[in-house]
Amino acid sequence: MSKINYELKQQIIKEYFNGTGATTLSKKYKVSNSVILRWINRIKNENFEMVISENRHRIEYSVEFKIKVLSYKNSHNCTLSELCNKFKIYSESTIYFWQRQFDELGIIGLSRKRGNPKMNKNKVTKQTKLSKDDELKQLKEENLMLRIQNEYLKKLKDLDQKQAKKKQW
Repeated sequence: MSKINYELKQQIIKEYFNGTGATTLSKKYKVSNSVILRWINRIKNENFEMVISENRHRIEYSVEFKIKVLSYKNSHNCTLSELCNKFKIYSESTIYFWQRQFDELGIIGLSRKRGNPKMNKNKVTKQTKLSKDDELKQLKEENLMLRIQNEYLKKLKDLDQKQAKKKQW
């Protein structure tokens, strides 16, 4: 089953809280056991809107938010499900993807848009030279990204050193 509508989610959750086990519900409605348990966990953590949300795939997170989540993950040694509950992110795979992108491409990996850019029907000639204002703006953005990346790496290094000291004791 690819998409589960609100009424079916509500029915499954109601049956679970009336005493039916997650495995039984999983077989009855052909919904993954882990999905049902994720809904229940989110309800217990008072994240109701994450369970009933229909637009969960359209959420776009800022680079700063992604860095905040990854920093918290590394500094507090949280599980992905704990992070999802704390920051109200729908899927653990989202955070895993951000971590992988950051490890492979750095801060730029977190800011990249997915997919190909839309084609323009009327071809516009390339700008050969940016205006000074545009160039300055672009350099400032790049500088900010590099500062954020530098801070993240410093915190990660400090965390690694702290963990190494703990292992020595």
